[in-house]
Amino acid sequence: MNNENLRYDILKELFNISVGKAASLLSEIINRRILLTVPNVETFNLNNKEFLLDNYLPKEIDGALMVSSISFHENLKGKANLIFPAQKMRTFINLCVNEDNSEMNFTDIDFDIIKEIGNIILNSIVGEIGNYLDLSLDYTLPEVKVYSRPSFSKNIEEDNEYTHLLILFITFVIDETEIEGVIVVNLTLSSLNELMKNIDRIEKKLYE
Repeated sequence: MNNENLRYDILKELFNISVGKAASLLSEIINRRILLTVPNVETFNLNNKEFLLDNYLPKEIDGALMVSSISFHENLKGKANLIFPAQKMRTFINLCVNEDNSEMNFTDIDFDIIKEIGNIILNSIVGEIGNYLDLSLDYTLPEVKVYSRPSFSKNIEEDNEYTHLLILFITFVIDETEIEGVIVVNLTLSSLNELMKNIDRIEKKLYE
């Protein structure tokens, strides 16, 4: 295994640990068995003019998208976006509140539930990564917006504050219902370098 593959394996495992914590917290809150896994992680350079985020989003991520976002700063500066198709998020909300609502007009209560889900998942991911890598981070409360797939991709690609992306492809299973989602993390170049430097530190410890 080359160093680059090992680096991404370490990063993926750190994300799996953090989403595992989020799944445990969500399970306790709604009293249902929840599994969250990160089968793959990829990085991209937004300065590459040929890069189009839409080419890398799973085909299941389509139609109206519910996007919960938090920003973070201190040792790392970036923005984490949790993305699920609105239809799938409706299914999840129904499971949370034991309802069978097929309406796609989301209420204020629905948005509050989505914010809480985003808060738990994104705070667990950002917070745990910071803890494991010994990086101090402050982050904002989540914001929830509805996008079309093209408009979300354009919003990410045209954000001049960040130059790099981490894309986490996640699988969310509640009871027997499986939901595919994506977490897109915007990072500055210096933040990506800092993240990878700390990943390399963990890698070195494996050989000590």
